[in-house]
Amino acid sequence: MSAARLHAAIAEALAAHPGLTELAVQTSSYGSEIPHLFGTMRVAGTVIWATDLIETRSTDDGGKGAPDTVRYTYSASLAVLLSARPIREVRRIWADGKLLRGAGGDFKAATGFRLYLGSETQAPDPLIASAVGPGRATAMRGQAYAVFEGLQLADFANRIPSLTFEVVADEGWVDPADIAAAMGEGRVSGEGPLGPPLGGFSAYGGSRAAVLETLAAASGGWFAAEGGGVGCAAGAGRRLWSRIRGWAARGACARWRRRTRRPSP
Repeated sequence: MSAARLHAAIAEALAAHPGLTELAVQTSSYGSEIPHLFGTMRVAGTVIWATDLIETRSTDDGGKGAPDTVRYTYSASLAVLLSARPIREVRRIWADGKLLRGAGGDFKAATGFRLYLGSETQAPDPLIASAVGPGRATAMRGQAYAVFEGLQLADFANRIPSLTFEVVADEGWVDPADIAAAMGEGRVSGEGPLGPPLGGFSAYGGSRAAVLETLAAASGGWFAAEGGGVGCAAGAGRRLWSRIRGWAARGACARWRRRTRRPSP
């Protein structure tokens, strides 16, 4: 089951207590593109599944004849898709721009948390499987996602906050040639570095060819027709050969972080 189809499991009606503002949720849409992440990037991700708002009622004894006080707290569980290729780890997480999870893994708000790195052997998340029913939950193999279980919302005005993640897809710097080879799915090959290494790269959109063009621009290279295909040249004569004829350039986007020099050996 694809992420877009899993979107059908997201609740349409969100429970609300009188006076509580409507719960705002980042949601995926059918056919939406999930980025392929390389290096280290800070990304928002896409919510692919969420529970209704969960209300918990508690009563405080007023004491000495005073009336009891009724308090309401709210939580939610959700899954956020991060990358269309496997990753190594997630470091820090921010909620509404404030640190939710530190580099040491400590959370500032109570929540259960599970991270699926995108292996080919990962199983469906048990919470999602129990919620959507047998056979409907997907393992999302080859894709990385995070699950929050019972995220307490008191610090976020009783709504799901806007989440961003520091995702490490590859350790260290990434050569544009390696990114192009991964995006080319066997149709791109090359020798040697294509250009200056990138600290991070997020490729998304409807055209892999357009992503390769963005890589060429990021690395100071260029494309030219040659040998029945398309060649990308950069640096001192190094070439990245690309047989991408027939790929539809329907528009694509990419973001990257460039390093100015290579790390010391």
